[in-house]
Amino acid sequence: MSDVRLSRDNRRRLLTAHIAASVGWLGVAYAMLVMTITADRSADLATRQGAYALMSTLDLAAVLPLGLLALATGVILGVGTHWGLVKHWWVAVKLFLNLAALVIPMLTRHPALADALAAARAGLLTDPARQVLDASIASVVVLTTATVLSVYKPWGRTGAPI
Repeated sequence: MSDVRLSRDNRRRLLTAHIAASVGWLGVAYAMLVMTITADRSADLATRQGAYALMSTLDLAAVLPLGLLALATGVILGVGTHWGLVKHWWVAVKLFLNLAALVIPMLTRHPALADALAAARAGLLTDPARQVLDASIASVVVLTTATVLSVYKPWGRTGAPI
């Protein structure tokens, strides 16, 4: 059991930051999915260029900071409250999902976005890399699942002390 507990006010501040970062991250994920679909269906090079350029910017300027903030505040809340970091299954699964939703898109979607943007700038109306769409869909599914876990808190305790 952790000896460190957050005060009520600090817990509320951190929880507010955690929810705001998580909701923002989910909102950006949905927006990225819409932009991916828009670029995929458009025959207009300017539309494709704009969508891919904005998605590439959002990956680094919004997805990464919001994901890191959600991760940091979630870890602090886990360690500083009765929920623990891996004491309950729903928290442990959310931690895993958060890490996956941060790392996998940066390794797959971001490089694929650079390729798709380069193709659009070169005037090629090629289909976007499948990784862009797949990673965008996966981000929405994973972050929505994390939201559902936060509400329902399923599965009980893991048996871990922290």
